[in-house]
Amino acid sequence: MTPVFSSTTQVPAQMPRPTADVAAFGNPHPSAGVEIWYLFGHLRDEDGLSHTWTCSVLRHHDVQDPTAGPGYCLCVTHHGSQGLSYGTWITPTALKVIRQAMSDDQVMDPRVRTALTDALAQGPLLPDRLLLEPVTESAGNLDIRVGDVAALRREDDGAFRLTFREQDHFELLLTADKPAVPQFDATGRLPGDVDLTSFILPRLHVQGTLLTKDGTRKRVEGQAWFEQDWGTTYYRNQQTRGMLDHSWEWAGLQLDNGWEVSITHACAAGSATAPVFSRATAVAPDGTVSHHDVTWQPTRHWTSLATLNTYPTAVTASVPALGLELEITAPATAREIRTLTVGRAFWESHATVRGTVNGRPVAGAAVVQTLPDNSIGDIEQYMRRSHDIARVEAAAVYPTDPADTAAVGLLAGTHDGTQLDASAHARLHQALVAPVLHLLDNPGRSWRPYISATVFCLLGIDPEPYRPLTAGTELLHTAALIVDDIQDRSPTRRGQPSVHEVFGTAETITSGTLCYFTFDPLFQSIPQADAPTMLRIYQLYLRAMRAGHAGQALDLAGHHDAFDDAITTGDPRALLEQILTTHRLKTGMLVRCTAEITAILAGSDDEQLKAVSQYFEDVGVAYQISDDVMDLYGQCTPEEYRRGLAVRTPAEDLINGAVTYPVAHAAGLLDPRDRQLLREALYLRTDASALQASDLLMRSGALEVCLAEARDLVDRAWQTLDPLLPHTSHKAMVRALGWYAAQRVSEYDPQAPTDDTSSPSPSNSC
Repeated sequence: MTPVFSSTTQVPAQMPRPTADVAAFGNPHPSAGVEIWYLFGHLRDEDGLSHTWTCSVLRHHDVQDPTAGPGYCLCVTHHGSQGLSYGTWITPTALKVIRQAMSDDQVMDPRVRTALTDALAQGPLLPDRLLLEPVTESAGNLDIRVGDVAALRREDDGAFRLTFREQDHFELLLTADKPAVPQFDATGRLPGDVDLTSFILPRLHVQGTLLTKDGTRKRVEGQAWFEQDWGTTYYRNQQTRGMLDHSWEWAGLQLDNGWEVSITHACAAGSATAPVFSRATAVAPDGTVSHHDVTWQPTRHWTSLATLNTYPTAVTASVPALGLELEITAPATAREIRTLTVGRAFWESHATVRGTVNGRPVAGAAVVQTLPDNSIGDIEQYMRRSHDIARVEAAAVYPTDPADTAAVGLLAGTHDGTQLDASAHARLHQALVAPVLHLLDNPGRSWRPYISATVFCLLGIDPEPYRPLTAGTELLHTAALIVDDIQDRSPTRRGQPSVHEVFGTAETITSGTLCYFTFDPLFQSIPQADAPTMLRIYQLYLRAMRAGHAGQALDLAGHHDAFDDAITTGDPRALLEQILTTHRLKTGMLVRCTAEITAILAGSDDEQLKAVSQYFEDVGVAYQISDDVMDLYGQCTPEEYRRGLAVRTPAEDLINGAVTYPVAHAAGLLDPRDRQLLREALYLRTDASALQASDLLMRSGALEVCLAEARDLVDRAWQTLDPLLPHTSHKAMVRALGWYAAQRVSEYDPQAPTDDTSSPSPSNSC
């Protein structure tokens, strides 16, 4: 018979009484490679205001230097009437361990790995802070002092005294209402190959004081939870997957019927649908513990614009053995904790619990936490996640549903009450929306919307209120591709028929041109700066559109006169300058526009604005140069090309007779005879002649020169920008983005690192 889960229920006979001695709970295990003390609590102050706090202390030994003292990481959070605040501190030894773990992570994209480890050599990346004050710890009793930031000790009477500060300062006394119990099973050991033992005190009474940053002292009282974990090294070396092999989702529930439930759900890295462990630990009102299978099903998610991590924010949990059905609901957004102590970030929040036990209502409070694997196996595929955000925001003007008349009206400019016939919105959706969705719903690399988010983070501004900018950036690029494909007579884009092939040329010109002007309703939905600033932003966007059209005009006109001169003289300098001008106008200025608008909204100073704008303009130019190189291989690696494994026709640009950047450099590297052969092959515009031209380019060394020049372009721009930015992980990511733009690794390279959260996109995927 299924037990009734309530405060008056007798627990089943098979449920063992806890054997852990609360007097020993919390004592350190000095021989453990890692140990974590984690506490959270729900409090109410004397004014009736609610507070949720967490405090975790992690001690980790340096596995490469056993003689070194342990390193420590501290994370404290507080959510009250002013919202979420948090702080993370790292000691020098812990910083060394984290940097070594990243350096040895063979799954991480090498560009990201290099950028992060180089940055960590200069100190922790904000918001992590270096803790230079000593950490003292008693060997035989729980008594830890982490500088002047936090202290945790057990008093002689068995109570725990905790103090910590972030913006506010807490002084708390915690008294256990129940004995310590093991998590996962009767031994407290996590199943599988992870060496971890875990015990919890699931309910403690808390009383103490809160000293706010304005100097006000308040009495607080409530409930807390205390967990202690220990095992082998947390940061493994020479990983075959990454710093963390699994993503972890956890909830600590304190129910109003006197029960507590800890739920742990783990999945293999990169897979949200293949759980490797899902377990509930339930503690009855009398302290009796039991362990059960649990069904854990997220029902709502939120994707962080700062890290592109996706977290569940609402979950249904079912424990059949207890007849328990619960809905765990946290706030929908903005509970991400960014720290390199876990790779990049994790999510943690208070939550409400509602549900039933055998049909009887039950409620309570919880803290929920998600630790994703945080892997960035391929920076290109990682940045593609930004398209999902951009697509959601674009629905404000490009809805999937033709019945969304408000969005269609906003797009068409008829939202102010303009009189329309009954079928107008449906016809407008087919004429204006459907053509754009044909391409928008088949995303390419989508690294441009990533820029609009990361520049805010570069300058220390929360990007969340500005999510519509991602759509503005993606739609600008989408519009350019739609029109370019008509002008270039391109039959396909991203592995499917081009928009004009499906909807007709005239119709596509109309819908593609309108797409340029969707920036206005999208910009209207972000926090508005003062009128002069908003006018400046509109002017920048319009300038970028004009520059992009100018670049397209030069691209259509071609560079054949300068090319003929370079073939005759062997001097490609004028030709290279012409092509660079086209790249700068057509690609560089549009990328610059995204970064410049974002930097202005973020409040950058003049020096920062100039450096940010120039860096991203050069990133756009470098991307176009490397794109010219990749075209020769048909969007595959050189080795695949030699083996005949190209995924699209190699040298499409050459088949069309385009004078690309590698062609220009080859004109200065080949001897006179080969230069003439290159000219003849380019003007023939056949598959055979294009392959002949490709071979000449490869033999000339032009490809290596192009990639070196692209890398030098972003490196020189970075030298100016670097000292003007805060020392953050986003700064390192933007450095890696520059390297990616200059020297990309194709997503079709089987030797390249991959990000399991995304699948490769088809060819012609810009």
